[in-house]
Amino acid sequence: MPAVKGDGMRGLAVFISDMRNCKSKEAELKRINKELANIRSKFKGDETLDGYQKKKYVCKLLFIFLIGYDFDSGFMEVKNKSSS
Repeated sequence: MPAVKGDGMRGLAVFISDMRNCKSKEAELKRINKELANIRSKFKGDETLDGYQKKKYVCKLLFIFLIGYDFDSGFMEVKNKSSS
């Protein structure tokens, strides 16, 4: 897998690669649900996320939306990050 140039968003590149390698819609949905659970826990967790982490998770949410899936949390983070 080629590395993502620029800001080093390797986690996003790995997620996209995982999605491309899914052999079925069920596998794709399972991977998305796993990622959404991780993102939810990060945004609701006690630790403060830095700008890089917020950007990475927002990009993952936008990718999920762009490939046709809905998500139930993270809307405020997407809104806040897109306006900054």
